[in-house]
Amino acid sequence: MIKHITLRLITVCCLMVFIGCQSKKDVASTEDLLSVMKTKNAGKWFENFRFKQHTIRFNEEGKKIDSTVWYESVGYPYNFRIDRDVSQGIYTIFKNDSTYNFRNDTLVRTTNKPATHLLFKGGLYFISLEETLAKLKKYNYDVSAFRKDVFKGEPAYVVGGEDNQFWIHAENFYCMRRIYKTDNNQKVDVVYEDFKPLDKGWVEQKVTFFVAGKKRLEEFYFDIKTIEEFDKRIYDVNQNYKWYTNY
Repeated sequence: MIKHITLRLITVCCLMVFIGCQSKKDVASTEDLLSVMKTKNAGKWFENFRFKQHTIRFNEEGKKIDSTVWYESVGYPYNFRIDRDVSQGIYTIFKNDSTYNFRNDTLVRTTNKPATHLLFKGGLYFISLEETLAKLKKYNYDVSAFRKDVFKGEPAYVVGGEDNQFWIHAENFYCMRRIYKTDNNQKVDVVYEDFKPLDKGWVEQKVTFFVAGKKRLEEFYFDIKTIEEFDKRIYDVNQNYKWYTNY
């Protein structure tokens, strides 16, 4: 009797492993990956969150230049705000694929430059698969370039070509890494680490930017909070809304 039960348990376990392996094998393209991600997390992943960020900058020799605290808010799929210096009114609003830079609470520059990482860090859960693929192409990601890899000992799916790519954890579907080139053709390697569950999603607590192979920026998130619904003034470029005073 015990032998039969043991054999049955072994059979069930092997079947579960087999099904899991088959499921992973089925993810063979960018579209497959996005579909699986949406199936698992759409309607569950948090939409709005905010955090404080301890920001450390380094020079080319690796020496610390300065250390500051930024306030940041994210509203998936297309809203993002960084208040870098609240005393000087220096902040940036990313909204619907445009970037608005402020100094002394005054808009000084507007560019057609999106915060592309919002899409694969959570934004895809709030738009259709078709729109997600279209946006990736617009952001110059080669969606036909897809592979499986390992990063820091963890399985990952990689989307994009050599100069513009992002890495997604194969189990939890958070973004582990992204690589892109700056306007002056420097390669930036962004590494996301120290993940923790946040509601029904995940959020990193450390981000490191390597420019041309050298560490130039470290970010440490703290006081991370999800919000049911943000005050729309946060992303209104005409409001000069000091949202962080009520953090």
